[in-house]
Amino acid sequence: METIFFLVIAVSLAYGVGCLGRSRKIGFGLAFIISLFNVFIGLIAVLCSKKIKNVEQKEKED
Repeated sequence: METIFFLVIAVSLAYGVGCLGRSRKIGFGLAFIISLFNVFIGLIAVLCSKKIKNVEQKEKED
């Protein structure tokens, strides 16, 4: 039971880091995968990644 609890917490944190990666060049998928292995490394990778400009971000959403 305890293992499932920590697994849910780890996946939730990885999802949060992935959401941060949406507005960056790294993207959601790569940020999420890196964060599944280690949340801190994923967060550092997202924060070091460049932000997407507004025009590029709008094209990506369409």
